[in-house]
Amino acid sequence: MTAIRERSEVRHLAVRAAVAAVLGGAAAALMRVGGAPWSAALPFAGGVATFAAWRTVPGACAGFALMAAAALAALGSGPHDLGGLRSALPALALLELAGPATIAAVARVRQPRRVSRRLLGAWLASSGLVATGLALCSLEGSRAAGSALLIGGLAYRLGVVPAYAWAPMLLRHPSRRIALTGVLATGAAAGVLATAVTAVPDRRAAWAVLVVLAGLTEPWAVWQAVRQRRRDPPCARTYTIVAVSAAAVLAAGAWWWLHR
Repeated sequence: MTAIRERSEVRHLAVRAAVAAVLGGAAAALMRVGGAPWSAALPFAGGVATFAAWRTVPGACAGFALMAAAALAALGSGPHDLGGLRSALPALALLELAGPATIAAVARVRQPRRVSRRLLGAWLASSGLVATGLALCSLEGSRAAGSALLIGGLAYRLGVVPAYAWAPMLLRHPSRRIALTGVLATGAAAGVLATAVTAVPDRRAAWAVLVVLAGLTEPWAVWQAVRQRRRDPPCARTYTIVAVSAAAVLAAGAWWWLHR
């Protein structure tokens, strides 16, 4: 029995490592296509691979550190100008402060008190995307990659990704106070996303990422809402909200395409 369990764990680790390698390679390729320098693309790819392969609190912190290194590398690559994104910085900063506050609030109501690995990982991953995206948005030649990463990170916070995300995890929390925080977090994430998508330097790249993420999320969220309807009604309601958010993004993307 022990040998079977060990073989299963080895296979699981091998699959996770393979997925991490594929995601890391895809991240590096997309960064380069979007104009990012190798000095930023490589640590960013390492951060993506770390988040995928090392699903622990130390792993989330290591993944974020690599993404922060990518942002710093981008900042050191030349002259910078945020342009229209300057108007969105206060909203981005306020949302950034909300993340640690909610993580601490969730940790306080857990017994025993401890940080939620999934919540921390989702927040740090989105923060890494936003930080790297902002740095690349300010750099001439890499604004497509920056716009895509920034908007992708904000979509991640709202839940328009086929993965565990910050606002949806707060919405489904058994504590009513945390669930109410989730309602506020969903509204805040949606508002900041709507503000940023009109201010990024490359709206085409931003909307492309949003539409792809929403298109992938919609069937996944609907399936989860149906699957959890009787087993876990609060979870089903959360996935319904995610499905509605993804549908709203797709509708907004269609409107933008028709009126661009």
